[in-house]
Amino acid sequence: MISRARALDLSLVGLISVCWGLNWPAVKIILTQIQPWTLRSLGFAVGAAVLFAYARSRGESLAVPRGQRWPLVAVALLNMAGFNICSAFGQMNMATSGAAIIAYTMPAWATLLAIPILGERPGPRQWMGLACGLTGLAVLLGPDLLRLGALPLGPAFMLTGALSWALGNVLIKRTAWTMGPNAITGWQFAISLPVVLPFALALDPAPTLALEPHVLVALVFHILVAMVGGYLLWFAIVRRLSVAQASVSSLIVPVIGVTGAIVVLGETPPLRTYAALALILCAVLLVVMVRDKRPVPAPAPVTAEPRGAGSP
Repeated sequence: MISRARALDLSLVGLISVCWGLNWPAVKIILTQIQPWTLRSLGFAVGAAVLFAYARSRGESLAVPRGQRWPLVAVALLNMAGFNICSAFGQMNMATSGAAIIAYTMPAWATLLAIPILGERPGPRQWMGLACGLTGLAVLLGPDLLRLGALPLGPAFMLTGALSWALGNVLIKRTAWTMGPNAITGWQFAISLPVVLPFALALDPAPTLALEPHVLVALVFHILVAMVGGYLLWFAIVRRLSVAQASVSSLIVPVIGVTGAIVVLGETPPLRTYAALALILCAVLLVVMVRDKRPVPAPAPVTAEPRGAGSP
């Protein structure tokens, strides 16, 4: 019988898969009327305001302990600003289905980055997984690389975003967070806002208030469900589970993203997209689904939140 803790873990995984999987076609729709810098500025500003207000309503302190300030800045710039900026520009320059697949090479990169940062040592299966993942990327990007002789702009943005997200997820494990989850997430939105707002004001045209209904629906879903709700879920998952286990929780997201791109956007990905998706999913499974017979220590209790709420 599944324990209550495991049932909660599975519920979190299912929820975030839907939130982030459907977010890929939603962002593609939004970008037809709202420019990337403006979109990210709106998302970060609204996300920070909503989460700060919610945190205060629950009695959470918004103060950041001195020893957690720089880790919080680093994680925010990598997980929040870096990934979201790259993913927006990536989707503007390639199909959503391919963008989602490249983004979720993140678990393999996170496992590799954990070697020097966390002292983890991958085994043969993990190295096989890396080779499988690189093969998947080659299948997806090979024709473009041969034609252009360089990595096309869209995939370059998405790969940079995946690496940024991976590094942020690894760095999160180095800090014993004592802040509440809403405050942690709200601060990451707030820290990221000054990164994008000047570009939005300088480069983007003034956003139109006459948004088409489907764009407005996609925008509300993106900000409130995928950004605010999704990042709260993701930070909770990362705090509850190990880096490898948390990475597994992202496996279904590109599948939903590709399916959403086909159903919602009417994309018809070439056969190599499905082959690349299969190879990359196999790669991540090989990397993170390694048996560990050592008992997993229980997370240290924190005063500001229940067991394992999180941060990227």
